[in-house]
Amino acid sequence: MKIKLLVITALLGALPALAQSVEVKLSGVSLAEAQAKAEAALRAQGLSVLRVLNLGGQVKNFRADFPDYLLLIVAPEEGSLKAVARNPMAAIVLPPTVYVHTAAKGVVTVGTLDGNLMGGMLGLSDPETVGLWRKLEGALSSLGPLERVAPAMMPDPSSGMMPALLYKVEGATVDEVALLLESELASHGLNVLPQVRLGGLVGIHPCKSEWAYEMFTAQPAGGFAAPCRFFVAPLPDGVLVGAIEPMLMSIMPGVAQNSRTMGMLQEARRAMVQIIEATGGKPYRP
Repeated sequence: MKIKLLVITALLGALPALAQSVEVKLSGVSLAEAQAKAEAALRAQGLSVLRVLNLGGQVKNFRADFPDYLLLIVAPEEGSLKAVARNPMAAIVLPPTVYVHTAAKGVVTVGTLDGNLMGGMLGLSDPETVGLWRKLEGALSSLGPLERVAPAMMPDPSSGMMPALLYKVEGATVDEVALLLESELASHGLNVLPQVRLGGLVGIHPCKSEWAYEMFTAQPAGGFAAPCRFFVAPLPDGVLVGAIEPMLMSIMPGVAQNSRTMGMLQEARRAMVQIIEATGGKPYRP
């Protein structure tokens, strides 16, 4: 997989919109207080939290040196529904996650995805979806100055890398494949959260402590893509089964330079392909 290196300063200067996540740092507050502030800020923008995952508590059972880390999954709304209807691959980051963590000393960080980059990659331009990006930024900017976490590198378009792993299961239904996928995920040691429905698409959000530890100790801002996202969507003659491309995370600062994290991403990719293929999926290129 070819990766074209870009100088970070060039990204921040000439192309400031190219960021994977946007975040704010809060001083003098506890994790619980930061969570409450984040939820109130989302409500002020007309957004609500569907569920909260205590990722830190889960991962600390594996490694005690992991920071406090919460994932706030935003409830599906117009922007997410429009996005997955236009492009099912949008389910790799939608509905959005707001992360709250203590990885940086003395502050609590609150962040989420920057829709400008992912929206551009996925061709998401509906007013409702663009409005969702603005609401997320509006919520965070009400808490403090925004910081953008720009990619350290960008995928080379000639590499053929897609944002998602895509497979097709002929002659199956969404519910059948979703149940089979959940079973396969559990058998591979992943904790599976309840399904999230976005119209006819089913989002499946598993988490594995070992993967989370390696990813978020290398780059805590990767929480915008957590928990790991799989999805099942209807096709005229079957279903589309997909998942976020783990190597997409390698473009974040500090990841490609970390051999342990890169090894984890490669391991995760192999496992995810095996899991999807176990549902009867065959590689699919739209």
